[in-house]
Amino acid sequence: MKTKKWSVLIIVMAMLTAMLSACGGDKNKENNASQTPAPSSSNAKPSGEKVELNMLIAESILGGIQDQLIEQFESSHPNIKVKVESIPDGSIFDTLRIRISSGEVPDLYQVNIGHVTTQMADQAGYLADLTDMEAMKGYAESVKNASTVNGKIANFSMGVGVLGLPYDKAALAAAGYSEPPKTWEELMALGKKMKDSGKDLLVYSSKWETGIGNVFHWAFGAQAIKDPAFKEAYLANKVDWSIPENRAVLQQGFERFKELNQYVRTGSFTNEYSIAQQAFTSGESAMVLGGTWEAGTYRGLNADLDLGFMNLPYMDEAANPYIFVPEDGLALNAQSKHIEEAKTFLNWLFGEAGNYVQVQKAKGNMSAITGVGELDASYSDVPNWLNTDRVVSFANTGPIPSPTWIALGQAAQQYTFDGKLDSAINKFIKAYDGTKSK
Repeated sequence: MKTKKWSVLIIVMAMLTAMLSACGGDKNKENNASQTPAPSSSNAKPSGEKVELNMLIAESILGGIQDQLIEQFESSHPNIKVKVESIPDGSIFDTLRIRISSGEVPDLYQVNIGHVTTQMADQAGYLADLTDMEAMKGYAESVKNASTVNGKIANFSMGVGVLGLPYDKAALAAAGYSEPPKTWEELMALGKKMKDSGKDLLVYSSKWETGIGNVFHWAFGAQAIKDPAFKEAYLANKVDWSIPENRAVLQQGFERFKELNQYVRTGSFTNEYSIAQQAFTSGESAMVLGGTWEAGTYRGLNADLDLGFMNLPYMDEAANPYIFVPEDGLALNAQSKHIEEAKTFLNWLFGEAGNYVQVQKAKGNMSAITGVGELDASYSDVPNWLNTDRVVSFANTGPIPSPTWIALGQAAQQYTFDGKLDSAINKFIKAYDGTKSK
């Protein structure tokens, strides 16, 4: 596998800082009243007693090598045992909601910095501040800022993410495409060719609660690029959808969602993402909706796959947005009975010892730590994307609350099946207005 040495993070540092602060500022202000117990000093040492840490993660966040990592850690830290609860990716946030509500939050757990469950964990006092952690020194300032909730660094992010379409270069070449489609019309023409040959164009992002409406990241992003007033309202969660130009954005998004759906693999909306990945790597589809955090998985499933990565051509290339999304990361329970032991594990995984590089290699993602790891060849164009003024944040972890995003996906499916466009649009607007910032 051809790779390039990792230097991408330096390119995007300033951009991420501005973008994430714009998306998360209002939410963080709302949470100033939360009272999180302060963890003990990061300079304190573990007690030396034998303890067991509990960690809740989705099965892909550590690249599937969690057992290997835990074995290595425990061999050098015999007094600390780490019990990992690894669950399917599509279930992580539902599970976390339950644990927060029941007060059964583990010592370490997976969060997405903009997801509603992270805000829930903070308000309930379960989100520790990782600012003074030794391992956090390896993260650039902009990544720290991008990982901040209510004034504290909330997690060790696994990587810098960009939403897009991993694709099979050989499948596209067989359909007459020497490079990925550059326009929506070219993408639809490819979809028809694939369908006529008995294959699917795309496997969707499956049962992720926020995955169904992913086309709208580009719909909203494209409008934000060309309309400063919309961008300001969008980032502040204050869009007036009664304005004809804004309603037209929704109309186009719903129509393109339906058009694309005729070439999406049946069952994509309800399968686990691992099934979608397997369908893609086995040649059943030409593309899969994903991001720059999983090349290692695809190469592990099919070492012969000629893997590429493309932006969804929602608009013509010069006007098309690039969708940024910070990867999920590991958070520390501020109420853990084993704070120092949990910190020991986090410092071991993300610190100078370089254990994080094992995760980065297994995932094939874009590294979160400056100078660590290598960039997968399929992502070679992504640094150039990020060095433009067309980067827009992932909608449902910034401008639009997750419940509203879920309602958008449900409304889009409704339109796909019943064809009632105005009804679907109005359903989303009602949900949006219910969670709109004042």
